[in-house]
Amino acid sequence: MTVPERPAGPRDRPGAPFVAVSHLVLRGTPEQIGYGLARAAAGVYGSAPRRMPPVLGRARRRWFAVNWPEHHERARGMAAAFGVDDDPSLCVDDLNGMPLAGGCSAVWSPPSGAEPAVIARNFDIHESVIGTAPPPAGQRLPALARPHVVEMHPDRGLSSVAVTGNNLSGCLEGINEAGLAVVELADGQGGTIRPAGGPQAGLDEAQLPRFLLDRCRTAAEAREALHGAKHYTRYSTCHFLIADASGDAFVWEREGDNVEHVVDAGAGPLVVTNHLLAPGVAPAGDSLARLRHLERRTRDGEGVHDALDEVRPEQFGIPEAVTLWRSEYRMAESSMIVRFLLGVEESRRYSAPVTVTL
Repeated sequence: MTVPERPAGPRDRPGAPFVAVSHLVLRGTPEQIGYGLARAAAGVYGSAPRRMPPVLGRARRRWFAVNWPEHHERARGMAAAFGVDDDPSLCVDDLNGMPLAGGCSAVWSPPSGAEPAVIARNFDIHESVIGTAPPPAGQRLPALARPHVVEMHPDRGLSSVAVTGNNLSGCLEGINEAGLAVVELADGQGGTIRPAGGPQAGLDEAQLPRFLLDRCRTAAEAREALHGAKHYTRYSTCHFLIADASGDAFVWEREGDNVEHVVDAGAGPLVVTNHLLAPGVAPAGDSLARLRHLERRTRDGEGVHDALDEVRPEQFGIPEAVTLWRSEYRMAESSMIVRFLLGVEESRRYSAPVTVTL
């Protein structure tokens, strides 16, 4: 198991409140990987086991063992990292601070000639959750002050690389060695679905991408796995853009009455922002405007990255919001390229690309 040390970032210097990105590389058995995740989360977020009703703990453990054995085994390593027994009255896989929804844009671009299919996305967020304001009472850090790039290379199963906001037991996006990529976006249903607020049996919005990266090689496998899984909203309602190396892509949504909805890609690009694509949905705010702009620009042959630049918050008139990172996934190469925001002084400054090929 390899866990590189994180160099001191901007938030480690007094008077410089901003994000610091860590890159974790974890190798070994699932239990060893879970141990490394828990140790990192304890150090960065102050994560620790939390009490839960034993009946719920047993139900979660049984659901993971049957439906998601990779996570079930990682949880054993998490318990060992915290020095506790595998006790159903303790939740050991809650490796996060308070997540917050972001306003994001993503595009799947189909293969064309020599150009491979790609997913590219902006992860947009309000400045207050990345360290430009004090964290809420009782919260150790602003919600997205410590994003991570996490590589997992288990001794059996699929390797993957993912980007986490502040939840090391799940992720916000990623790709596995088979070329299956998943990105998560808020879906605008915050006023219609009451979040659980705590762990339940099944998959929450941060666990769903990790579940697919662990379990599925193709978009077809992902569709079937999602239809068969138990879902719940813990904090923020989300939908998901999923694509594979063959050029198959779709959007997975779950409406307020728990109706599952799939939007398959057609011949052209598939664009997702922050409202449901299901028929009859009336989006509010700037989400529809961003979607229409991206559809028009990509349909007209505009490059995906140029189009995404045009819908960044500062370009689209959305005050006090920033694109925290821009990522690109090349499914045929099982690769990820991501650039992180470094500063918001006179203008936005971004890092050099972080590139991982599995």
